[in-house]
Amino acid sequence: MSRLFIVILYIVVHVVPHAVFAGEGDDEKSHILALFKNYQRTLQTGNAEEALILAEQIYSLTPDAFGEISKSHATATFNVAQMYGVMNYRKKTALLYQEHIDILDALKVPKDKTYLVKLGLLSKAYADVKNFKAAAESAQIGLKIVRGLKMSDEVLADYELVLGTQYYQIYGKRDLAKRHIRRAYNLYVDVYSEHHEKTALALFWKAKISMGSKKYSRAAEKFEQVLDIYNKKLSPGHDRILQTHAFLVNVYEKMGKKEKSTEHCIAVAKERPTDFDRDLDALYKISPTYPYTAQAMGREGYVIAEFTVDTFGQVKDIEIIETTDDVFNKASIKALSNFRYAPTIRDGKRVETEGVLHKISFRMAPR
Repeated sequence: MSRLFIVILYIVVHVVPHAVFAGEGDDEKSHILALFKNYQRTLQTGNAEEALILAEQIYSLTPDAFGEISKSHATATFNVAQMYGVMNYRKKTALLYQEHIDILDALKVPKDKTYLVKLGLLSKAYADVKNFKAAAESAQIGLKIVRGLKMSDEVLADYELVLGTQYYQIYGKRDLAKRHIRRAYNLYVDVYSEHHEKTALALFWKAKISMGSKKYSRAAEKFEQVLDIYNKKLSPGHDRILQTHAFLVNVYEKMGKKEKSTEHCIAVAKERPTDFDRDLDALYKISPTYPYTAQAMGREGYVIAEFTVDTFGQVKDIEIIETTDDVFNKASIKALSNFRYAPTIRDGKRVETEGVLHKISFRMAPR
């Protein structure tokens, strides 16, 4: 059973009491209670598919038996949202968490820590489907609740950071993002220190904002600080270490510092899992310039290129193996020549990777 599934099970079992579906002397309510008990047993066996079927059955029955605005239907909605999350049905997860919160609001339940947890789940669900505006709205409500409950500075920092990252995803919200992320960073420094993982995460987002503002030197300095903390606190190959290296590749490429970029390409090659070569993705890529002739004539198309990634993560020997129109070839080759990869390592040595494929599509912007 996956760790995520165990966490989901814990939340369901501890948040949802058996009595919520009780209906003594009522066949329909008794049937729902029996389904719920079966649902809990199925969760304990780790059978997510069967648990989802049972959760959906309960969800479909509770409105008629208890009413759409009832604790029982709220519970059923929460359960099926949880199971959609386990099965990675992201859009359905967000819709059902929103329905659950709407029911709780209609019932006027207290805005306590339990409500706060569920609001956090909703915000994350919206972020997963890239509805960052809705995610930010939920996070903003959560931050107000945290302040109203006078929770610890650690919790307050967590919500400041979540809201800041959501604002960062919304076009035109960079100043708001910067404000909340800065607050989170300062709180983490006070609660922990400048060298804690959480402080590093807030600093990572500060670096992203600097990068988005094209303040590349400042961004590089912050990313290097983040990397230093992660290297001391996290195990080699951790996703956050790899991610920070990748951003440093991008920053140094923007600054024209090829040697520094190469250092981090090689670092990713050494840090990443040994089976990573099955899926070779660029650490840095640029969009090709749309050929003027094709743009003027409204022509669209694509190019598939094959090339070699050398021991420094640079692209060479580019060959166009398929194209819809030769007019796109030159622009594609020019863009690909600037891509950067983590080189392949075999038996402890960096080797060239031949036969890497990449498709570049040329699409006109909608009018």
